[in-house]
Amino acid sequence: MNKRMRIAGVVFMAFLLAGCQSAEKDAVDTDVKQVDETAKEEVETTEQMDTETDEGKTKDEAASYETVNVTPDYFIETDTYDTGREFLTMFTIKRDDGKGQSREERLKASLMENDPSEQKILESYTKLTVEGPNLKVDFQEDGNILSATSAQHSMFYDSLFGISHLYGIEEITFVNPEGEENITVAERKVDAPIVVADERGRSKGYYTLYDKEGKQTWFIPASELDEGAGGEDLSFQETIEMMQTVDQEDAFYASAITEGLEVKEVSLEDGLAIVHYTMDEEEVSASDRIVFENAMQLAALDFDATELQLVNETKRQSKTFPFKEQ
Repeated sequence: MNKRMRIAGVVFMAFLLAGCQSAEKDAVDTDVKQVDETAKEEVETTEQMDTETDEGKTKDEAASYETVNVTPDYFIETDTYDTGREFLTMFTIKRDDGKGQSREERLKASLMENDPSEQKILESYTKLTVEGPNLKVDFQEDGNILSATSAQHSMFYDSLFGISHLYGIEEITFVNPEGEENITVAERKVDAPIVVADERGRSKGYYTLYDKEGKQTWFIPASELDEGAGGEDLSFQETIEMMQTVDQEDAFYASAITEGLEVKEVSLEDGLAIVHYTMDEEEVSASDRIVFENAMQLAALDFDATELQLVNETKRQSKTFPFKEQ
């Protein structure tokens, strides 16, 4: 009898100890779970605070920049430079928000007003129409009246293709007075649409030439000079990098990125070209900055950019140059 009672007591104590251990384990598990959940909440709260802080910094940084939006109405002008061996076509870009002309009107004005032929062929004897990336040139006259010297031939087509390219024209069609695609203009027989890219090629940036008489800075495509990377295609970033230096000694042209200007970052994505730069305000004049801005615009247009943003890190200013009507 006493033996049975002792056995029962041992069994009871075993169950009691097991129950206590289970309760302690449940309590520990509950505490661990609560700690895990608390830690998780703290991590999520910290991450949210960090995100809000980063977003706040980004907004504050963006707000600290002065934003300047320039009119999308630009005009292209050309002139020629005689090196003694050849004539080079020079370009510049100007913006005018007073005329309110369409892209087609501005293209036609740029072509006609800058026609280098002696008889002003485009202004006097043609009707120009634009459909998207295509330019149609209807000639009202033909024959000797459209003839030109070898020098005028080169200047006429360099200006025609260069200006058209900077307005996004991809193809040019010449039509004679009878409505046929068969005519000789400036010593060139044209009987099929002209692909602008095949004629002009991709520019490798621009260098400057200052006209003292006209008090104006012009831009010469690097592809016309002994500068650049030979026949290789350059990216937009590589083009801007190349424009910072002049390789030829005693060159008659100069870099548009003068001493005191430093390009820090360049990108081009989905038609948006962005150039970050700094400037020494004691070295860089207002004229130097305008020359730099014009060179960047021409370079961006060569890469079919729809918009250029110049971010002046020194003056904390972001300047936007659109190339399309809003």
